[in-house]
Amino acid sequence: MEDTLFLSNDLLFYTIEGEGKYAGYPSLFMRLSMCNLTCKGFASKDSPNGCDSYISWSVKNRKTFEEIFQAMEVLDPYTFENWVTKLKQGAIFKITGGEPFIQQKSLIAFIKAFIERYKFTPIIDFETNGTILPDEYWTNTVKATFTCSPKLSNNGDPEDKRYKPDVLKSLTKHGACFKFVVRTEQDMREVIDKYVNYINIPKELVWLMPMCGSRDEQSEVSHGVAELCKKYNYKFSPRLHLMIWDKALKV
Repeated sequence: MEDTLFLSNDLLFYTIEGEGKYAGYPSLFMRLSMCNLTCKGFASKDSPNGCDSYISWSVKNRKTFEEIFQAMEVLDPYTFENWVTKLKQGAIFKITGGEPFIQQKSLIAFIKAFIERYKFTPIIDFETNGTILPDEYWTNTVKATFTCSPKLSNNGDPEDKRYKPDVLKSLTKHGACFKFVVRTEQDMREVIDKYVNYINIPKELVWLMPMCGSRDEQSEVSHGVAELCKKYNYKFSPRLHLMIWDKALKV
């Protein structure tokens, strides 16, 4: 069915963005199911599946556009506003996964239906792993932005699956924010050699983020990542959701 999307078990939730360029911004997250990578190399005591949202996006919940719109229109009992109002007031519509561009055709239809229904275009930011080329609709029509988290060899997936230079070059052209999960000097050499220098990503578009799956792990790793930021002159990205709410998902 064309008027459906597969959402994760998180479905939609209103929170603050935890990472990268928009860290701290009020955001409505729509987490989609399915991913083309595993990130098994990120596994830790507090994130045993590697990817910290695997438990959610690995489940498929087929939802019609109408069901999603109805969820957005439910009034908050404390503010007497709904999520559509929050988006109209400037909250970011964060479309994430998994990898959201797996469902790109349906997403374009969904956003067109959203604009037709509510008569405005929300601020859209995609969380993507940089392996699937975004359609021109996102850049030419709705002026979406992109938060790209390319996966280094530390993520555990084969290079031919996780490293797509043509896609990364296109995202760079459109000013994407790039955040790299790092922990070591070896990770930094890969960031610099294969991404910043080869893809020609401007340094001002790069954030370094600790490899961690909980508040405690973030505390352990952040000092070393901060030192890498200081040494190589890159921006540090916290993981605010871990700082505030601890583990990304309870397991």
